[in-house]
Amino acid sequence: MQANHSLLARLTNEHPVVVFSALAIGLSWSVWIATFSVTAPRSGLGILGMALGAFGPGAAGAVVTRLRGESVRAWLAAAFDWRRQLRWYGLAIAVPVVGVLGVAIVVFSLVGVPDSGSLGQLAPLFAFNLVLATLFTGGNEEFGWRGFALPHLQRRFSALTASLLVGGVWALWHVPMFVYGVYQLSPAIYAASVICFAVILTWYYNASDGCVLGAVLLHGTVNAAVNVPGQAVGGAAAVPVPYAAILAGVFGVVAALLVVRYGPETLSHREVVRPRWTAARSADGFASDRASDGPRATEPSD
Repeated sequence: MQANHSLLARLTNEHPVVVFSALAIGLSWSVWIATFSVTAPRSGLGILGMALGAFGPGAAGAVVTRLRGESVRAWLAAAFDWRRQLRWYGLAIAVPVVGVLGVAIVVFSLVGVPDSGSLGQLAPLFAFNLVLATLFTGGNEEFGWRGFALPHLQRRFSALTASLLVGGVWALWHVPMFVYGVYQLSPAIYAASVICFAVILTWYYNASDGCVLGAVLLHGTVNAAVNVPGQAVGGAAAVPVPYAAILAGVFGVVAALLVVRYGPETLSHREVVRPRWTAARSADGFASDRASDGPRATEPSD
C-alpha cells in the first residue's frame, strides 16, 4: 500500500499533467458513457450527464493538486481570483464576438444575409446558452485546462507548445461526443478548431495574468455564440461548406495573428503564468518543494 502511495506521489510530482489528463478523461468519459448508454444525449437525463461530465477537468485538477501534497484551497483561491481590470472581462466577451462576426461574414456571404427578425429571435436563446455554456457545458472546464494544465506545462514549454499539448488532450477528451452522436461534424476539423481556440485562450490567460474566471467567460461565450450565424440561416446544413471548417478557419486566423504578434514563447507581452499555489502545501504534503512564482500583479497590462 505504501509502495503504491509512493509511486502515485512520484508520478504526480514528476508528471502532473499526464496524471491530470488521464484522470480528466477517465472521470468525464465514465460519466458520459454511463449516461449515454442508458439515455439519449439530448434527453433531460442526457443533458444532465453531459453537464456533470464537463466538471471532470476541474475535479482532476483538484485531485492531482491534493495528491501532490499541495493545498486545494490555495489552488481554488488562484482560480477564483477575480481581481483584474474590468477590460479583461470585457475582452473575454469581445474576442469571441469578433470571431463569431468573422464566421457570420463567411456564412452570410455564402448563404445570404438573414432578416433582422431571425436574428432577434435568437437573442433569448443566446442569453440562455451563455449562462448554460459558461457554468455547466464549457466554461467550467477551464478550472482544469487553464486553471491547472496550462500553468504546469508552461514551467517546461513555450506558451505555444503548451497550448498545442492542452489542445490535443482537450480534443481527445471530446471523443465520446462523436461516438454517441452528440457532435455531427468531422472529428479532425473539430480537433483543429479546439487547438486554435487553445492558443487564443493561452494568450488571454497569460495576458490577463492568469485570470481563470475570464477564461471561463471567454470559453462560455464562444460555446454560446459560434452556432448563432448558422442558426440564423436555418442551420449548419444550409451552409454549402462544412460549418466546422469555417469555425476552424476563422479562429485559426485569430490564433495565427496572436502568434505572429506576440511570439510563441509567451503569446503575450507578459511573462507566462506558472503555478502559484505550489508553495502552499498541506500538512502531510509529500511533493518536492517548489517556490511560487511571486505575487500576482493587480494591474496587468498588455
